[in-house]
Amino acid sequence: MNLKLQSVAPPIPGLKTGTESQKQNVESGGLRSTFEKMLQEVNQQQLNAEAKQVELLVTDNKDIHGTMLALEKADLSMRLMLQVRNKLVSAYEEVMRMQV
Repeated sequence: MNLKLQSVAPPIPGLKTGTESQKQNVESGGLRSTFEKMLQEVNQQQLNAEAKQVELLVTDNKDIHGTMLALEKADLSMRLMLQVRNKLVSAYEEVMRMQV
């Protein structure tokens, strides 16, 4: 009995399929470049949060809401980056334990 599965939902614009995503990773340098981009983005968010803190303390513009949002965004992105790093290290250790 042969069954063919058809997609019911229309494709989402801008969403890449697995093969397109893998092809782009290979073309752009792979995991290393992706992780470097992630580090740069997290660093930029940390710098933005720090600038907002200094602005809050120094200027008359008291944007507490914007400052707290920037701080939380930086904190969440840092925690996410650390979890990704931990998963990568765990996967590496698992591969190293494999016997050939």
